[in-house]
Amino acid sequence: MARFNHISFFIIMLTGFALSGCKERYVQPVKDVNSNFLVVEGLINTGADSTIFNLSYTFKLDGKAIVTPEKTATVSVETENGPVYALPETIKGGKYGANLGLDPAKKYRLRIRTKDNKEYVSQFVESKVSPPFNLNYNFDNNALNFTLDTYDASGKSIYYKYDYEETWEYESQLFSSFKIENGNILPRNLSTENIHTCWRVLPSPNILLTSTANLSESRVTDRPILSIPSKSQKLHIEYSILVKQSVLTAEAFAFWETLRNNTEKVGSIFDAQPSQLFGNIKSTSNADETVIGFVSAGTVTQKRLLFIVSEFPSPWFNVEDKTECLEAVSKITFLRSTGRQFIPLDAGGGTEKLSCADCRLFGGSTQKPSYWK
Repeated sequence: MARFNHISFFIIMLTGFALSGCKERYVQPVKDVNSNFLVVEGLINTGADSTIFNLSYTFKLDGKAIVTPEKTATVSVETENGPVYALPETIKGGKYGANLGLDPAKKYRLRIRTKDNKEYVSQFVESKVSPPFNLNYNFDNNALNFTLDTYDASGKSIYYKYDYEETWEYESQLFSSFKIENGNILPRNLSTENIHTCWRVLPSPNILLTSTANLSESRVTDRPILSIPSKSQKLHIEYSILVKQSVLTAEAFAFWETLRNNTEKVGSIFDAQPSQLFGNIKSTSNADETVIGFVSAGTVTQKRLLFIVSEFPSPWFNVEDKTECLEAVSKITFLRSTGRQFIPLDAGGGTEKLSCADCRLFGGSTQKPSYWK
């Protein structure tokens, strides 16, 4: 299943609003609307990084949000008056990408042919070069705060979009040195079966945009990116943030601003209702077909910061309270006799509260990232 994202969320929400044209709540007595739209996400990267696009279909059926990847499609990047570059499907279904080594001085577009032989093409777009930026942080108001500064002396960078990815290391509160295998309690191989330490990776949940259109120069100062409370699980051991900056055209900025308004600012019947979202991707055979997404081209600049929490100022050293998990520890003989599910901690005790001993149950992986210290 594809990752549920801002664009997918918009489609689900838009489908719900399609049932009623007014601002009063209306319960539809007939069968639910099933809107099935192609969703295109990605950037034609004209820098050193790879060009990656995610293709999926998003629709609402019987009150459930369903996102399915578009597999085995034929995807390519076309140069205006120039060569065509193929984007092969990667191991993960619905993801297409390659390092193309494109010329940032030229215009490009995306062409898609789906497995059912439908063809879609975007407009040719100019490549926008992202300037370097500074990623700043400070400890203030019981939070770790990140801000960003950037400046383009040429004045060509006006519309900015930011994305970030967080990674943090954490541990289960209890350590399990035994496992259950075929009904038997056996010692773990702690080099390959350790479920005490995990790393979790999360993309930014919000759309972050900035415009310098009303300023005398293309300068961004102290643009807030993220604030993490000091008591967050993210700040227990080690924490890293990767911030990416891209520059948009005015049309792309308008698309993302509309999407942001539709997904983040609709809170009640008195708020602005979702507006139509027009991208730059069209079906070659049906001009009325809705396709969601906006294809941009350009370079991406990025910065990563990694923190060891124990090196933070002393009030920031975050120590967990393990009382709840320690109270949940029971004797293995009792647990086995009741037939309940448990994780053995050692030869004599275990816990029924599985999340106390298995860090993976908090959404992380035991695979250490390559960039970790």
